[in-house]
Amino acid sequence: MPTKIYTPTHYETLSLPNPWTSSLAPTTAEIKIAYKRALLLHHPDKSPLKSITATTTDLPTAKPTIDQIGTAYRTLISPSARAEYEKSILLGGRDNTNCIPGPSDSRLGLEMVDLDDMLYAECEGTYYRSCRCGRERAYVVREKELEQFGEEGEIRVGCKGCSLWIQVEFGVVEED
Repeated sequence: MPTKIYTPTHYETLSLPNPWTSSLAPTTAEIKIAYKRALLLHHPDKSPLKSITATTTDLPTAKPTIDQIGTAYRTLISPSARAEYEKSILLGGRDNTNCIPGPSDSRLGLEMVDLDDMLYAECEGTYYRSCRCGRERAYVVREKELEQFGEEGEIRVGCKGCSLWIQVEFGVVEED
């Protein structure tokens, strides 16, 4: 059986709390500070620590490379890249179950919402809900999407203003 190399999340690379276990996502200023700190700590010419490459099989002590630190910073500092990155993790796009604590089929940080708890815009045929990021119509579900996912009884929707996601649960009522 091939050995899986542990790949830390971008949050772990910069020693930031990840949004799946923390109630607050790191701010732009916190990301910049963490980036500079990580560069100083892991740069071979600046750090008093011996450099250990990320390909080491001693997973807990593997240190990120300067390239990995730069990639983590560029991804997290850009709101669109960050949202895409977090979406890929929430949808299981990484081959690393250690990225999100808990069983691989769980989605920590994914809020469960009943469709009845969302507001309905009859003229548009959409359900919507605001997000804690402040966007009023952050999560939008169209009736067409509900029909498409009717058998599953749930649909995942990303916020239009940040990287948060909700899972909308609903039941299909057959009309006679």
